[in-house]
Amino acid sequence: MLRTLLMTLLLATVTPLCALTVENIDIPQVTPATADSPEMTLRGASVRRVYGFVEVYVGALYLQNGPLEEQEIIRADEARRMVFYVTSERVSARRFTNAIQEGLAINISKDEMAAMSERVSQLVSLFDHKFVAGTVGYIEWVPDQQVSRIVIDDSVRGTVPGKDLNDALLKIWIGDHPVSERFKEEVLGRNNG
Repeated sequence: MLRTLLMTLLLATVTPLCALTVENIDIPQVTPATADSPEMTLRGASVRRVYGFVEVYVGALYLQNGPLEEQEIIRADEARRMVFYVTSERVSARRFTNAIQEGLAINISKDEMAAMSERVSQLVSLFDHKFVAGTVGYIEWVPDQQVSRIVIDDSVRGTVPGKDLNDALLKIWIGDHPVSERFKEEVLGRNNG
């Protein structure tokens, strides 16, 4: 009995807890801390569909401080991460970055976009990667370095400076003009389960 209990406890500490399963993808409850990133907790996850029915990716939002409202999430200078689990072969790097640029254009002013144009180009270049179903990537805000870190399939592709850019990116998913209202509500944890 004691041996079984110890084995159960050991497995629980080794296996990450699954908070949600979305489109057969197990979304962990927590991202573990690293040398330059604190532990973050899942706020919510959702499927991104285009044309209303073509599934493109599952997005999951992780925050250092979970109970914030959406405007506070954007304003807070705290670690946060938007993870993408690609679910379709129809996602190319070009389509993904075009969607980012379009999302930025409707969520920030022309002046803001002009001020960030070089950094947006730098960000877009970091997504030069072959996306296939199963590709996992994320955009993470690293407050200590004041950069957005881009990671695809466990490889750090690079960083881009400026909280203003990271805030603008986050607005694509949880701002006033999100990719979809359903996606926004679900990644904010309002309609999961």
